[in-house]
Amino acid sequence: MSLLENAIFCVFLCLIGGIATASQGVFNAELGKYSGQGLSSTIVFATGALASMVYWLIEVQGRPPANLTLMLTKAPWWAWTGGVIGAVFVIIIILTIPKLGAGTCSAIIVCAQLIFSCVIDHFQLFGIPAYRQYTIWRGLATASLIGSVAVIAKY
Repeated sequence: MSLLENAIFCVFLCLIGGIATASQGVFNAELGKYSGQGLSSTIVFATGALASMVYWLIEVQGRPPANLTLMLTKAPWWAWTGGVIGAVFVIIIILTIPKLGAGTCSAIIVCAQLIFSCVIDHFQLFGIPAYRQYTIWRGLATASLIGSVAVIAKY
């Protein structure tokens, strides 16, 4: 059994991802103070691209698949927008954390992320195969999220 088939390990990875995301915003905003906001975003993506390349080379063991170009041409147009969306995210974080604080920014982002993720699940957007209806329980959870954001932002 692969580690990624273990739900507990996947939860652990998600916790690390959450900590990394919260830290990343603060680190990016701090770098923006010294380099300027635009250059900060560029540095973040350059170092991220390098780290991703190292991971990819480990994953493919230094030998890219022979049909890589063919596979990439089959990707839908919107699959290519992840880098742009990531840049928008990083730039927004760099601009807003100094004004609102890490907790408020993270709360708003996580709230928006969860609500839109529920919409994606409900309407099976972007090729998501699993249908998860936006039930009354998810609606109540959404209301709770919005209330939580309000409390975090106020206090």
